[in-house]
Amino acid sequence: SICLKAPCLTARRFHRPVVLMASAELAAHQRPRPMAWRLPCCGKSATEGVHSPSCDDAGARPPERVGGTTLLEQRRRSPSQLEADGVSKEPPRVLELPGASRLRRAQTSGPAQQPAPNSSPGPGLPRTCIAPRVLCRSSSLASKSATAPIKAESVLELSCDFLCIRTMHVSYLDRAGERRHCSQTGYSVKIFLPQPAADVEVTFSVVGGAAVHRVDRTQAGQPWVKDELGSFIPEKFTYHSPPEHVQFFIRGSSLHSFVAGVDERQRSESLLEMVSRDFACIRTMRVEYVDDAGERQLLTSSGYNIKFHLPSSARDVEVTFAVVGGLPVYKVDRRDPTLPWVQDANGLRPLESFCYESCPQCVQYEIRGYAWQAHISHVQEQAVRSSSLEEVPTHGSCGGLRPEEDGRELFDGAPDGVPGVGGIVDLHQPHSEFLLPAEVLLFEPTSAEIFQRSDPSRKGARLIFLNTPLSDAETESLAELRELLVRRGILAAASDPLPRYMQTHALRMLQTCKFQPAKVLDMMKVFVSERVRRLPIAEADVIDDLRTGFIYWHGRDRKCRPCLVFRLERLGHLARDKERAIRAVIFALEYALRFAMVPGRVENWVVLVDVQNIMASLSPLFLSTFISTAAAIGATLEKVYCGRMVWTKIVNMPGSSMIVKAINSVIPTEKKCKISFHADGAAALAEHFEPNQLERRFGGSAPDLDPDETYPFHFFPNPRGRAAYARAEAEEGSPMEPMAEASVESARSERRSLDEVEHFSMHEAAGIAFHEGLLWDESSCAARSRWLEQALASGLPPEAAEALKAKCGRKAVVCRTLSDWMALVNPKALNHECMARASCSDGAAIPERAPLQL
Repeated sequence: SICLKAPCLTARRFHRPVVLMASAELAAHQRPRPMAWRLPCCGKSATEGVHSPSCDDAGARPPERVGGTTLLEQRRRSPSQLEADGVSKEPPRVLELPGASRLRRAQTSGPAQQPAPNSSPGPGLPRTCIAPRVLCRSSSLASKSATAPIKAESVLELSCDFLCIRTMHVSYLDRAGERRHCSQTGYSVKIFLPQPAADVEVTFSVVGGAAVHRVDRTQAGQPWVKDELGSFIPEKFTYHSPPEHVQFFIRGSSLHSFVAGVDERQRSESLLEMVSRDFACIRTMRVEYVDDAGERQLLTSSGYNIKFHLPSSARDVEVTFAVVGGLPVYKVDRRDPTLPWVQDANGLRPLESFCYESCPQCVQYEIRGYAWQAHISHVQEQAVRSSSLEEVPTHGSCGGLRPEEDGRELFDGAPDGVPGVGGIVDLHQPHSEFLLPAEVLLFEPTSAEIFQRSDPSRKGARLIFLNTPLSDAETESLAELRELLVRRGILAAASDPLPRYMQTHALRMLQTCKFQPAKVLDMMKVFVSERVRRLPIAEADVIDDLRTGFIYWHGRDRKCRPCLVFRLERLGHLARDKERAIRAVIFALEYALRFAMVPGRVENWVVLVDVQNIMASLSPLFLSTFISTAAAIGATLEKVYCGRMVWTKIVNMPGSSMIVKAINSVIPTEKKCKISFHADGAAALAEHFEPNQLERRFGGSAPDLDPDETYPFHFFPNPRGRAAYARAEAEEGSPMEPMAEASVESARSERRSLDEVEHFSMHEAAGIAFHEGLLWDESSCAARSRWLEQALASGLPPEAAEALKAKCGRKAVVCRTLSDWMALVNPKALNHECMARASCSDGAAIPERAPLQL
């Protein structure tokens, strides 16, 4: 390269010498190209190497004059004057010329980043909120509290010289077939097209100048192209389906601008770009990845705008940021418009870091703020184009039907739109084949399962809240809650829908708060800070903590409720990291809500706490830390997942009274009636579980699990045992007590469903909407209309269907067999099964007990 040093006389901010660089490859070009300005940071020379057409590692802004004024002078003008002149508010970006290498590797590395001291931000800084810290290594962004990146299939990029300012205009047809228009002005701009976009048209103009006209780029001199009348033809590019990345290079003066080159690229490399939205400080971008040879590579550079091109085969990519002479870049909550700082359960502010298992296609990070409060304010990501030729798996419990996965975008958006269940993403470990069998799907709760009865003469606390009728008092409480939310400005009108994260939990929250709506507002804040802001959680983030074996699901009780096991002796180092422990607990609980529960039938769990050998594994020096972590876990179970626990049994209690006092200290007073202590838990658990649902250490017949065997979670067939068959046999009647024909048929249907239970799980056929369920809120006509039609066709237990018919005068669908459930929830899979039966070549019937091939 050729380097020419010259002093900067026009801008005090750029007091370092400016380096004017041009690649030696320019000599081979037939027409001279503009040279790129580069500014060394902190007195260092620009990083050596060649640069790609779209790569800007230093990203320095040159003191170029436009229209007789410097860019510094333009910055002193008012925003309205700049907009009137068509000048972009964002800093100009350096133009890299074609013909150069697209991969720049900087060999320097910066110091390791450490968490900042736990101190409150100063004046003018974003306020603090609670959110997670652990990084995510997944195929999508790991910023757990970040807003959803703008997904795009195509990127249109404009790179110009500094002779004048240009505008790129783009129009396209969106998904609904409507014509959309967008434009951006500047020296180097980028427009992300949403997916899908069709019939794309791209044109250009010059701010304060003539139009950009067409030239013949196939000829050496690139002459102007004229029509039959001798007039210049405006430059326009049309794509029926645009390429993944198109870059337009514009040259010339304001009266003679033209597109000198067009670079259309497919996925042969990936682009990571940092864009400064102010000039408050100089930032550093660091990118680490593993190359094809398995070696860890490091790219680092400082400036205002930085671009790195990575090979598409790069994996385990991690992107971090820092400020030259300032603090590291800490994480903010981009869901909140005020961008508050993120703070984890340990009181630390985590560093901003984006991790990917495979290299993303194109990501742009926008950074703002002073040296002591720089933060990533916005992220745009180009989506990977999906192929219609992807192979559909044909094995497993639902072979032939692609498993429905919860997208990360469901939980990356605004809190009001986050689903009430789920939030665990990127699951790679297999589920248990008995995770959601027909016996659980078709379980019909009695009044004893719907209400917890401590006194047989009256109803106790409600346990099942969804897909079931509510009392008049409960409906009045929901109406009072809506009125309060309207007064507080959370809802615009009482008829508006509740925020989705608490829509189906509203009555559960009211009951926990003893039907005091004012306390529900505080619980809503806890919901957002402790659950919503931690989602989504990828499996890779917590799998090591789950395989310590301190928390896991193991079987179900005779009411089909899953059993959550805590082994406190295995808590180990997690007791000293409250955030990691809470994230593992949330992952486990959301797993059950997303896959193991059935709204209106099975909505609760039971808890088994094993404290054996806890004295040998717990040091008295860390007793306070252990109690603090246990209290945080208990608060999560009580406040975030309220109304879910039916009972907790603490077994294998040691003789020390210190442990009993420590455990009692973290149990809420109103919950102590649900908690019992047992020196020998086998006898206490035998009345609730079938032997095959418990480990041998708890008196069951299932093998004891080592820590690394606890995840994936274990579920087993026939949790109800003979009780289910006894009920079906009793309902069939006896010769002395004949039954009605309808009752006999329903009992036989239940027997047939019991015969199917041991062969397959239906979790892959049930989406997140099924597991969210419906709260039959009748506090207003608008609230009632939102769920009524769906409830009538959702497939209810007989008692709930009769209650709904009595309320609205219309017949509701009753679901008592697996075929009925499949026809309602996933008719596609049922049709697939019928076709499989009809296409048997030998004419032999498929065995009746064979699992459905969905």
